[in-house]
Amino acid sequence: MKKQTTIAVLGAGNMGTAVAQVLADNGHEIRIWNWEGDHLPLQQIEKYHENKKYLPKVKLSKNIIPKYKIEKALENAEIIFFVVPSGAMEHTISFAARSIQHDAILVDVSKGIEPHSLRIMTEIIAKHVRASLRKNIATISGPAVAGQMASKRYTAMNIASANKIAIKKVRDAMENKYIKLIPTSDVIGVEVGGSFKNVYAIAVGMCDGLGLGLNTKAALLTYALCEIADLIKAMGGKKDTAYELAGVGDLIGTSLCPESRNRTFGEYLGKGMSGKQALKHMKQTVEGVDAINCLLRLAERQKVDAPFAKTIFACVNTKGDPRLTFKKFLGNL
Repeated sequence: MKKQTTIAVLGAGNMGTAVAQVLADNGHEIRIWNWEGDHLPLQQIEKYHENKKYLPKVKLSKNIIPKYKIEKALENAEIIFFVVPSGAMEHTISFAARSIQHDAILVDVSKGIEPHSLRIMTEIIAKHVRASLRKNIATISGPAVAGQMASKRYTAMNIASANKIAIKKVRDAMENKYIKLIPTSDVIGVEVGGSFKNVYAIAVGMCDGLGLGLNTKAALLTYALCEIADLIKAMGGKKDTAYELAGVGDLIGTSLCPESRNRTFGEYLGKGMSGKQALKHMKQTVEGVDAINCLLRLAERQKVDAPFAKTIFACVNTKGDPRLTFKKFLGNL
């Protein structure tokens, strides 16, 4: 039996809700918070024990307690999971920092790069918290579809931190028969892999839209992995991390998952829609669209050659038919 821990989950989207469910299933008290402007998922969790908006048809534990004020969610929290969109991380942590108590462990589950500074999420967290908490920052990334996690399907991810005690505390709280966290010290590699797999998933979706087969997808995933590995190394991470769960695992999971928004967006491009038309059709955030800009700016800064990423950018932003750009790239491989 695990020791009951008070845990805050900031973000009540599909992944935040799934993380909360896993932790609650382990017997912990979970305070879940969402944007002040979006109380609906909290109201649904409170009333129905179900997040009908973001994670429908999953009966949630009564250990998950919605909190409408971030200060209340953070009160006495020993571990804090950040599961907000990457674009909202800076605002969230700057607002949360003053209410973080004790020697809390701070866990980034948000995937992305801050678009203005091109910093990874763990750096954004470190920038805003008091100095004594910076050693307590960890990040989790890997092939994890929220609905499958919440439904107790076996899921393995990487957890990275410079602090072995922080890793142990998070593993103690989160691991069980169906969740495994594989430790590494390579925070940069885990963050970069998690941030940019969405970009390449768009291209795999284009294969689906064009009716191309597994041969093409397998080739493109190989090229994608090479570019991710080169960028990780250039940013000071370990190239080998690209071949772990946060790299190749997450890339394959997102690219081949039917529910993946990035893959689905790419499928629309592969059917001839423009990027703008595909986004209107999606009606949801497609993380890879913003991430592609960050990826190319980082690649330029680090002097990393990324022709595949440049092609995806062109497909997303062309005013013409994205299929022509994509086929031209395939013809030149």
